[in-house]
Amino acid sequence: MRRSILISADVALVALATVIAVLFRAYFDTFHEGLKALAPYMFISLGCASVVFYIGGLDRTPWRYSSAADHFQITILTVLAIVLGLVLTFAVNRLEGIARSLPVLQGGLIISALVFVRGAARCWYVRQASNSDNDPQNGYSHETVLVVGVNRLSELFLVSLQEFASQQVRVAGVLTEEPRMRGRAIQQKPILGTVEDLQEVLQSLEVHGVTVDKIVVAAPRDRLTPRALETLLDVAKASEIVVHFLSERLGFEHSFHERASAFSGRERNSFHGQRALALISIVDDADRPNLTAKSFWLVKRVVDIFGAAFLMVTLAPVGLLVGLIVALDVGFPVLFWQQRPGLNGRPFKLYKFRTMGAPYDRDLQRVPDEQRSSAVGGILRRFRLDELPQLYNVLVGDMSFVGPRPLLPRDQSPEYANRLSVRPGITGWAQVNGGRIISLSEKCVLDIWYVQNASFALDLRIVLRTVGMVLFGDRANVEAVHQARYELGPSLNAVPVAESVPGTF
Repeated sequence: MRRSILISADVALVALATVIAVLFRAYFDTFHEGLKALAPYMFISLGCASVVFYIGGLDRTPWRYSSAADHFQITILTVLAIVLGLVLTFAVNRLEGIARSLPVLQGGLIISALVFVRGAARCWYVRQASNSDNDPQNGYSHETVLVVGVNRLSELFLVSLQEFASQQVRVAGVLTEEPRMRGRAIQQKPILGTVEDLQEVLQSLEVHGVTVDKIVVAAPRDRLTPRALETLLDVAKASEIVVHFLSERLGFEHSFHERASAFSGRERNSFHGQRALALISIVDDADRPNLTAKSFWLVKRVVDIFGAAFLMVTLAPVGLLVGLIVALDVGFPVLFWQQRPGLNGRPFKLYKFRTMGAPYDRDLQRVPDEQRSSAVGGILRRFRLDELPQLYNVLVGDMSFVGPRPLLPRDQSPEYANRLSVRPGITGWAQVNGGRIISLSEKCVLDIWYVQNASFALDLRIVLRTVGMVLFGDRANVEAVHQARYELGPSLNAVPVAESVPGTF
């Protein structure tokens, strides 16, 4: 947008926030009289906002690139505009008829409105870019990297990735040299811990379904402790992860790989984790759902939006109660996320309430699942209460109420890529015909059958049968599997794939 358009939009939002503030200040019964009495202040505050915002350069950052620094700037400039407006109005009419709380309410609404529209624009832009990046026609395979270092070089590297390699590279997070930086963010990328915490961070990401392909070290080697260097060396030797020092690539330091020749020329060749999505994401047009019935998928999405919004409000007390139970049972955080392949193989974060303890003990040894589970967690999983946060996934478009249940990346076979041609669901045809007690290949066959036969009648049937499944448990329907295999034909004679981990669904 041009600067004039941005300023005009901001001033319009200021005007709207001011009118709403007047309404909130008990002027509703005498709205016209209230506006007339406050007209001088309103016009003066709008003029002050226009001047202050322009001089302060609020319009120099496009909304889609707004950050926390821009939001802080909005707060400061809004306060200055309101103070200037009050001073000028006092000079005109001694602030006659203006309640003391009105400027405070007005300022809060202005800041909220300006921050909201910028945040919404940024979310829309990120989602559009993400959809473009994961378009199955682009043919790119994504590589996941972990960045080491919090400095201007790492910031420049992250900006460069966004600008030049957003389709090829994903950043799982950042590691810092200073423990006090843990929990913060740089270029909207979370700082997951220190370099010494690398093993723990990798294990945590693995639990969330994220496999790191490369570690890019943007910190000078002399700023890393000997323990940090040894940690990087151990990871490079013991895994398929490639370690790159930016200082080496720029020719400023001797090769770190001289100390670890075993991985000096190593490139990733494995077919696990997110790399598998490169082979999954391309679905033949002949295998896609009936594209002539676009109205069905459009109406289905509208129903998902309104249904998710309604249930999020009505089930909020239940969600709060479940969150409290989880906090008392396994502690904080109460929510757990895991990366799963969604529509066209695009990765998204699936949210659940936590029902299990930490996957690793203090010695970084993996804890068996049976020791992590609790009786309370088992009850929550039994009645699917742990899946309430997925209403958010439905609302934002990552999921649908009905569709193929999203698998872990390692469980998603390219032979069954067609199940990724529609949005994954909270429940689906595979869940109501066996769910957790049938094999992974059988689930995929049922999912593909649903993709080819989706309809409102079938969705309603699945929803009604889901109620029975929640109340009475999973029951295998062998006939449904045989019918799906028969109707889909020999194209489903896929190679065997690994069975799913208990609890995947």
